[in-house]
Amino acid sequence: MNFKVSSDCVQCEQCVQNCLCGSLKLVDSEIKFDSTACIKCGQCFAICPTGAISMYDCDSSSETYSSDPLLKAIQERRSVRSFKQEVISESKITELMQVIKYAPSGTNQRNAEYVVLGRSIMEKLSPIMAQVLIHTYPHMKAMLEHSKDALFRGAPHVVIAIQKGPIQDDGIIALSEFELLAQQNNIGTFWCGFLKYTAAVPAIREILQLKEGENIAAALGFGFADVQFARPAARQPVKVRFM
Repeated sequence: MNFKVSSDCVQCEQCVQNCLCGSLKLVDSEIKFDSTACIKCGQCFAICPTGAISMYDCDSSSETYSSDPLLKAIQERRSVRSFKQEVISESKITELMQVIKYAPSGTNQRNAEYVVLGRSIMEKLSPIMAQVLIHTYPHMKAMLEHSKDALFRGAPHVVIAIQKGPIQDDGIIALSEFELLAQQNNIGTFWCGFLKYTAAVPAIREILQLKEGENIAAALGFGFADVQFARPAARQPVKVRFM
């Protein structure tokens, strides 16, 4: 990864506060990095206001926003970890969700159902999910210690795509398109894979009222972001093979 912090660091601690697993700490006016706790998300690179962080041989000059509107929207998409508590109206959510009807669908079945969860449901789910994940996900203990809401990140809403059977592409594709539209409306998002992972737990299925044969294809937390990023996250070049 080749993680470095230059002398441009102003000790603002934005990278520390945004780190999901506590791999960054400010010690004696210096950012200390614990590589064993890092999940390689690149958000510290993206959030640093002075561009002091470099990783993957990328520095702040090599990762800039495109002038192309679509590419810029894709570059700006971040997994948000801090949300304002302002609730988005049901009418606004319903309006944004209409983009889903234009999403690709396998054999045009369009058989996914979408359910928006509020905080009261998340608060019921969170302790059950944590009990499962702390034994199966290596970074979960650190995440739970570092954040009071590590699983839902304080988001006011989570939308889940529910599909029957093993093929769940429709819901994933649809929420990907919803995510980009949300970004354009200044709404932050994050993929809540932990909810999908624990959806087989009977207590969770009961809370979500999942019927037999129904599965969570994807889950996306969203709300007004309480964080700003200065640049795209550091990423290594995509390797492409031609045949």
